[in-house]
Amino acid sequence: MANMTLELIWIRDLLTVIDFLPECPMRLYGNNKAAIHIAENVAFHDKTKHIEVDCYIVRKKLEGKIIVAKHVTSGHQLVDLIKLLGRTRVEFICDKLGIYDIYSPT
Repeated sequence: MANMTLELIWIRDLLTVIDFLPECPMRLYGNNKAAIHIAENVAFHDKTKHIEVDCYIVRKKLEGKIIVAKHVTSGHQLVDLIKLLGRTRVEFICDKLGIYDIYSPT
């Protein structure tokens, strides 16, 4: 999330240079509810000390209303072909991504 936040800030700065400032916060989507909760929550837990700097970056942008963190379920992620999905879901995702089997007799 921290890397993507920095990418979003870079894009926002680029848009500002060309005199196009987005009026609404940029959306940061993720499928890990725990990571989103940790970034939005001020309280740190003992097990999350090693990610304190990353959380600080994301939290400051969330508090400043520059970005908004949204949860996306694994089933709605087009690029998530690693997880065990059914055949119809894989075919749907491949179709959306434009991936076709050129050897298929269809």
